[in-house]
Amino acid sequence: MEAYHTSKTAADAPKCKPGTRIRAIKDIIRWTKVLEAANSTACSTGESVLWLRGPAGAGKTCIMREVARILRQEGVLAGDYFFSTRVPGLDDETPFVATIVSHLITVIPALGHPVRETIRLNPALFEQSLELQLEELISEHLASIPPTTPRILVIDGFDECRDQKQRARLLHILHSLVTPPHSFRVVMASRPEYDIRTAFDLPPLDSITKIVHLEAYDDSREIYKYLSDEFARIRKTHPAKESISSEWPGKATLLALTDKSSGGYIYPSVVIRYVDNPRRHPLDLLEHVLSLSPTGTSGRPFAELDALYEFVLNPSDTDIPLMKRLLHVIIEVTGLTRAVSRGLNLKVRGKLDSLTQNILSAPHLDEFLSLKGGTTEIIFCDLHSILSVTEDVKRPWIYFHHKSLEDYLLAPHRAGSLYQSKEDTHSDIVHVCLHNIELWNRKLSSPNPDLRNIDVILRYSCVVWKHLLIEETCLTPSVLDFDARSAWRCFAATGVPPPEASSLVGFVGMFHNAMVGSVDLSWQSHAHTCLVQQGCGMPAVLRLVQAYP
Repeated sequence: MEAYHTSKTAADAPKCKPGTRIRAIKDIIRWTKVLEAANSTACSTGESVLWLRGPAGAGKTCIMREVARILRQEGVLAGDYFFSTRVPGLDDETPFVATIVSHLITVIPALGHPVRETIRLNPALFEQSLELQLEELISEHLASIPPTTPRILVIDGFDECRDQKQRARLLHILHSLVTPPHSFRVVMASRPEYDIRTAFDLPPLDSITKIVHLEAYDDSREIYKYLSDEFARIRKTHPAKESISSEWPGKATLLALTDKSSGGYIYPSVVIRYVDNPRRHPLDLLEHVLSLSPTGTSGRPFAELDALYEFVLNPSDTDIPLMKRLLHVIIEVTGLTRAVSRGLNLKVRGKLDSLTQNILSAPHLDEFLSLKGGTTEIIFCDLHSILSVTEDVKRPWIYFHHKSLEDYLLAPHRAGSLYQSKEDTHSDIVHVCLHNIELWNRKLSSPNPDLRNIDVILRYSCVVWKHLLIEETCLTPSVLDFDARSAWRCFAATGVPPPEASSLVGFVGMFHNAMVGSVDLSWQSHAHTCLVQQGCGMPAVLRLVQAYP
């Protein structure tokens, strides 16, 4: 249910400030009202999809949350889904139909019984294709539902469903939902990624879609007001408020910051979070921000934001290499969860998502990386303007305030020395997993080991090591020198399924191909026996390959 606009995640997410984004929100609501009127008079406008497109940080999600809130208040919201790369499981297509259906049965109670009966008769339905889920859970039942029931779906962050093939499938699903007998209407928002733009430019979506360009709205006045209101709040609440002039920061500064925002809200929101630090004087902090002068701005649409990120990510008295490592591990932990999840059923995926959230809490991240307790929170203590280290016991994970930070860190031409390749981060993670497995192997090798407290660190290490080894063949010296018997013992203790024998045989065969140029079944069988049945270590397998005539 984290995909809903009313979820716990949404409660912590940025919202439209009062008086901002008014015109864009009104235009979208007006479009939905025109559709409702058309439905009630049995006529059609020809448009059944509204696509709100805009660049990163333009405020699309804030707008869509407000649109969903208003439509729900007016009783016309049939369902909503907010994709996100920052919440495990929300950057994937798998829960989409199930989530929409769970919302539909709350607003259309008559659907509840037939949907539950369908699931009872086919309990494996949610492991099958989205098209079949749509047909059995919605298509077969909606024909009998009165046309006056809520029919508007709100979909946000569509580009944050990372897999382009999944996005293509979802667009096909959405097209099915807006055509009879379903006749839903869809309000969708995303960045204008190439595959999404192309889909809306071609049949069948081009003739039924209204495209709204968010950048066409001049929001400079609203951004100015947002900054003015936020600085006024800081003047009233900061511990140093008695020393802050009521005129601070002044109109000229507000105009300068508005201009640097380039019509988006990322830059001003980061500035406000950075300046709103009770342990530092806000005048000094704002002066630091205003002194930034981005270089080489030609052809760099995010030059001002990049300069701000570079400044924030280089705090004094901080271990920068360790900070860089932590940031990239956070990015890839979520990405690896998505990769490992492919092909898993919903129950197992849910357990994996929960495991990932635990790993991304500051205490567990310290333990996972063998850092002294409290290190992550110390390293991140001056980064509150760009990420959050939550203290909520139920949801204690670390997350970036905006995906633009991930985009920045993964672009070498933008992040500079803070850039790290995905491959380097994977090598780091696989080494960490091996270290954790070896630590636990020593515990498990002791007489009468206590298996009641197999912690999330070992479970996660086993899951990710298996994926990086078999699926991505992440081969580092630490992998090649690793005694595989440690892993088999830990897999058995955690209940994590070990690699399939066929995968291991193929993995070993890769070495054989590289060294002698062919694969012999009898050799594969012998390698499989050594590696799996006898628990032979990786170096021994390599020696087998090298010795084979």
